[in-house]
Amino acid sequence: MTRKLAILSVLLVVLAAPATPFWGSFFAGIGKAVGKAIGIPQLGGGLSGLMPVTVKAAKPVVDAANQRLGELQNIRSMASGTLEHFSGVVGTLRDLGDLRAFQATATRWLRSSTANRFGTSGGWVDTINGDSPSGSVVDAYGRASVPVPDWSAAMPALDPQLQAAIRRDHASLEISDAASVRSLAVLGEARRLAGERRAAHANLERAALDPSHGSQSMPALLGKLTVGQVRQLRSGEQTNQLLDAMLEAELATAKRQRDQLARSMRAAAEYSELAAAQPAPQWRMP
Repeated sequence: MTRKLAILSVLLVVLAAPATPFWGSFFAGIGKAVGKAIGIPQLGGGLSGLMPVTVKAAKPVVDAANQRLGELQNIRSMASGTLEHFSGVVGTLRDLGDLRAFQATATRWLRSSTANRFGTSGGWVDTINGDSPSGSVVDAYGRASVPVPDWSAAMPALDPQLQAAIRRDHASLEISDAASVRSLAVLGEARRLAGERRAAHANLERAALDPSHGSQSMPALLGKLTVGQVRQLRSGEQTNQLLDAMLEAELATAKRQRDQLARSMRAAAEYSELAAAQPAPQWRMP
């Protein structure tokens, strides 16, 4: 009888005590431990006061754990890929040996030179080598070229057709001079920057042939590849400028040749017309 009274007293004390603080702290401790294990520090506060933990309440915990697991798997996959890449690089470098064996000297840009005996060709050479400022191209070309005759005083006394022909010939000379001056300027600019381009290409080649692991890493290789593509674009642009200047000079030459042919055809037509206007000769036997 006494034992039954003792058990009944203990049950009354337990039922009379507030259950929420006790069980709340109990489950909060469990939540913090679980959250720390899966990398979610705030998980313990979310479980504070849960009594009991239902399946619905546990779903966010499972989802967070699965998300964390996926992130860890991605990190592990990236680490494995990086390790495999560097392992392959080390093997490739070991097989290639000294990469400097693949280095080749680039062709140098040769400079022009003249005797400049009377001081008429030195400016031309300085301009085409890129040693003189771009503003002096016209003056250098003029000192080395025969000046165009001035027909202004003689023009009024000439026949109108002859005046028109002289004006066209004068246009041919001006067009040819303009194309030549521009070709000098473009080629001089290309030669002036040849040393800078050569140094940049040499630096890029040394970086590409550097056998160190840092230089052969994926970011470094991508960076050098991008720089090489930019250098190729600039070289293509320079080639286009040279071709453009060459085409302009070719057009000027084609115009001169066309004018010469037109003058020859006109002279032939005038001769044929004059010959047709003459009476036919009267031949008779003596």
